[in-house]
Amino acid sequence: MSDCQLVVLGTNKYGQCPVAGAKELALDVPTDAPPGWWRPEEAGGGTWRVARAALGSGCTLLLGADGRPYAVGANSQGELGRGHDNRHDPDTRVPRLVPGTGGPARRVVQVAAGASHCAAVTGGGQGGGQLLTWGWNRSGQCGTGATGSNECGVTHCAAGALAGASVTFVACGLCHTVALTEAGGVVAFGDNEFGQLGTGSSERRNPTPMLLASAAALDGVRIVGCAAGNLFTHLVSDDGRVFAMGHNACGQLGTGDTDSVDAPTEIDAEHFGGAPVAAVTCGTHHMLALTTAGKAYACGAGNFGRLGLGHRNGVATPQPVAGALADARVVRVAAGQFHSCALTEDGRVFAVGKCAGIPAEGARGIPQLLHGALAGTTVCALGNGFRAGHAAFIAGTPPSEPGFEAPLALAAQDLAPVAGLPPALQEGEAGAGGGAAVAASAADAAADAAQGGTKRKRDGDSEDGGSGRATNEGSTHSAAAAR
Repeated sequence: MSDCQLVVLGTNKYGQCPVAGAKELALDVPTDAPPGWWRPEEAGGGTWRVARAALGSGCTLLLGADGRPYAVGANSQGELGRGHDNRHDPDTRVPRLVPGTGGPARRVVQVAAGASHCAAVTGGGQGGGQLLTWGWNRSGQCGTGATGSNECGVTHCAAGALAGASVTFVACGLCHTVALTEAGGVVAFGDNEFGQLGTGSSERRNPTPMLLASAAALDGVRIVGCAAGNLFTHLVSDDGRVFAMGHNACGQLGTGDTDSVDAPTEIDAEHFGGAPVAAVTCGTHHMLALTTAGKAYACGAGNFGRLGLGHRNGVATPQPVAGALADARVVRVAAGQFHSCALTEDGRVFAVGKCAGIPAEGARGIPQLLHGALAGTTVCALGNGFRAGHAAFIAGTPPSEPGFEAPLALAAQDLAPVAGLPPALQEGEAGAGGGAAVAASAADAAADAAQGGTKRKRDGDSEDGGSGRATNEGSTHSAAAAR
């Protein structure tokens, strides 16, 4: 794969794996693709290197090493940030620079994707620490203080607890968003039906960013990492403790039962072998944790074998991942809708569950080494997305220590103006994203509303793939689908 930097596999229904051809694929993408593919016209020429990938339900965000994010795929909720939500625009299948980003004041260091909304954290220079959001906003997950209409263009999220705050990290769930600030605060907004915001409140929606200042479990604790799943959230502290909140019908919180909680609840460290946790990642109804010792643990829904425990049963307490990963040192983990991936210190990728490209044994919960397009190369980063039916792997030198994918460290040259870039984009202002901002017809609007209704279904595990029930130390708990 010497001529490639990115490998994508999985469902391609909306063009979220931006290559021509089948609806399901396992292909590698050349770095020197023609203009309008990995190097859109706005890129100003040169070789653009992918550094990070965030995966939505039907869209993909690709963050370049220069801090410029591109989006491709589904756009029925405005998740590409192009100023419209016309899902019939064929240009949505072409990666384009996200308008409102890319200028020296809005270079991006981290991206995140929910089901149909996206977020980015800026870094470097005067504009660092901004939280940008766009896309589906039915429950206020874009943090603008309003609900209902989609945010089809990029918005600087600076309301409520984010006013004047510098954001360092962000995670997106189905209809909620969690952000971490430089001051050590945890800010959450959006849907709260199952307590996934951790506010201790029964209020179903909170469109205004709220600081989790009153959470007793977080008193004196500094949170340094977070992950969001379908309707739940996990937090990681600087000393390696894990806190969970939200929906728990499948045991995805890892608290040992299937009771949902509306405030941060600490998971007993003994469930991680007594080792500090370096990172967590959330799927639709499961969670993976990675310790500082490089061991991976999983809990939640087990159908499709997504937990990697050697079976397809769900568990309500984190269990060590089995098979070839039991003796490997893992440095990164990523979870999708029905699958999980792990990156080892030597750059190999193992996967389990249901996703095109994963060998059949993976559906039995046995971690499988991915070959094909990944043969003969090492991987440095995994694409991550809780609701994604696709996966992405970035070639390069693997990280040496277990942890989250760190925000980019932009060098001074990365912030320099890009030759050939339109002036509006140089300043980080909204500009043409490459797709025609065409208003959808009445029929299109009706179709979009129907699709949005489908996305709002609470059960993300409607397909049959083995038992999704959570068990704890031999006892069986109900794993009823989320309402």
